[in-house]
Amino acid sequence: MPQFRGRRIDVRRRLGGVWIAALSIAVMFAGCGGGGGGGHDHDDRFIDTAGRLVVAEQDATTLRIYDLDDTSWPVAAHALEHPPSAVYASPGGRYAVVVQRLQDQVQFVDGGIWQEDHGDHLHDYKRDSRPMAWRLQGPRPTHYDVQSGVQAAVFFDGDAASAPVRTAAVRLITDDSIGRGSVVAGLDLTVSIHGLAEPWGDWLLTVHRAADASTTLPTHLEQWRRQGAGYSFIRRIDEVRCEGMHGSFTTLDRHTVVGCQDGVLVATTGADGSVQARHVPTPIRIGTIAGHPRLAGHVIGIGNAGSGATATTRFFAIDAAAGVATELVIQDLAEGVVRRAHGFDRSGQRFFVLDSLGRLHQLVRDGPTWRAAGNAQVVAGMPTAAPWPAISANGARDVIYLSDPVARQLVSINAHDGTVLERRDLGYVPSAIVWLGIWR
Repeated sequence: MPQFRGRRIDVRRRLGGVWIAALSIAVMFAGCGGGGGGGHDHDDRFIDTAGRLVVAEQDATTLRIYDLDDTSWPVAAHALEHPPSAVYASPGGRYAVVVQRLQDQVQFVDGGIWQEDHGDHLHDYKRDSRPMAWRLQGPRPTHYDVQSGVQAAVFFDGDAASAPVRTAAVRLITDDSIGRGSVVAGLDLTVSIHGLAEPWGDWLLTVHRAADASTTLPTHLEQWRRQGAGYSFIRRIDEVRCEGMHGSFTTLDRHTVVGCQDGVLVATTGADGSVQARHVPTPIRIGTIAGHPRLAGHVIGIGNAGSGATATTRFFAIDAAAGVATELVIQDLAEGVVRRAHGFDRSGQRFFVLDSLGRLHQLVRDGPTWRAAGNAQVVAGMPTAAPWPAISANGARDVIYLSDPVARQLVSINAHDGTVLERRDLGYVPSAIVWLGIWR
């Protein structure tokens, strides 16, 4: 999900953002003048495209690419080597990053839509999608952390059960490096650990587990600095301990927020590489951090209170700069109801939560926190086991997509009011959905 950066933007691109406010099914699935599969010259450098949607099928090796600019919605199907455990968008939104965790590799599929900076203008391209020959290999790829529009770190957990033990590792990639078939830089750790790696420029925050840790999860962050194709250790951030560390996000103003057993750890990296860390308490464990590249200094921390049939998901607005956590109350989320999917719209001003009853809730930014917007509506069937529904935002239209594994459908939803725009029958059980294209 590329971040909004202050650089040259065509006037036509700005006007395009105004035009798309009027949503309709035709807008979703038929781009208004948007480019073909061939090339174009510098006089045709802007493509008004709704992008493409990547959909993975449960327990299958076929990855489908749907073109959202075509009313007939043609599909390209690409064969993978193994069923994916997760699918992500590359930092620039061009490639599908297809994780095959148990097979120790990551494959890549070119979505075929991308943007280049040509100095005096931004140039859009649209081609056919295609699988890439390059594979990124390593023990148990699990976490994927992005500096939006710039780079991403793939964290390999390692494998403590193998003989000899395979240790954790970090590999840094960009859209350009995926196209070249190489990593930008790599770091090999000395232990197997379920961790994370948050990149920002040449700096990297990754994990350490203290000898007296109460679980197998990390307890501290470490700072490293990229030197060529490798990393040099800078320091361990000992001033804040984060027991049960899991989940992370780095905001555009360099606040890295990490989930802990008793709240979150906020590590702020200065322009000079200095790191200031603080602990922000919450009454429950935070295991998921939801952030958006256009939200400076704010994330949403997510965790479950209770267990089993009484487990209930709770949400906290984290003001990373102020060091404050404020609980967000979703009125209809009663005891025993948990989150099954969540996601922001493309603006970062709307946050959607799908609960275990199939109801979609919407929260809207209201100053430093969030407020409920309208009543929840049932939009998806709820399976009794994974794959759970998934949410993905269109970065060029005010639409979010929701997979419905029970009905075998893709649900398109107006991101402004949460109303269902269309349901598309897929004919298979979707396990993951990811939007690719040019963010507007």
